[in-house]
Amino acid sequence: MSFNPVKVRRYGEPKEVVARVFEEVGGIPKVMELLDLSRTRVYALADPDSTNEISYTRIATLTEAGSTAAAQHLAALAGGIFLPIEKAGDANWLALAGDASQSNARNISALMESLSETERSPGRVDKDEAREILKVLDEQLAILAVQRAKLVAIASGEAVDAAEDTAGDADG
Repeated sequence: MSFNPVKVRRYGEPKEVVARVFEEVGGIPKVMELLDLSRTRVYALADPDSTNEISYTRIATLTEAGSTAAAQHLAALAGGIFLPIEKAGDANWLALAGDASQSNARNISALMESLSETERSPGRVDKDEAREILKVLDEQLAILAVQRAKLVAIASGEAVDAAEDTAGDADG
C-alpha cells in the first residue's frame, strides 16, 4: 500500500515534501516500520492541518531508505538543485531521449498554457501555476542529469556505452 495523501498539498511546501518522502519509501506502513511510529503519528507528520513536524534525523532515515524529495527541496531552498543520478550507467539512450522529449514538451505546454489568457489563467504565471510547472521542470532536470552522468562515466572510462560494447563484440 503506497501513501496517497487525501488532503491537498501545494508542491514545494514542507508537508507536501514530507508526503512525497513517504510515497518514495513505500508508503505509510514502511514509514511506520522505519521510524517506529504509529499510523496516526505518521499521518500527522504529512497533514497540512497538523502542527506536528518531522525531525531532521527522521528525514535522514527516510532519505537513506531511498527518498530524494527532501534533498531536492533543501537544495532548492539553498538556491541550487539536487538531481539523483545513481541509475545512469544502465540508462537506455533511446528511453532517456524519449523521456526528455516528452518532459520538455510538457514543460513548454504548461508554460504556454499559463501564459495564455483564459478562464483558468490571467495570462501570466501565478504562484499555483509556478508550482505545477516546477513539478514538470524538476522531472525534466532529473532526466537530463541521468544523461549527463552517463556521459561523464563514458568520458572518464568508468563505463562503456552498451551500444558501443555490442558493436565491438560484432567486430571481434
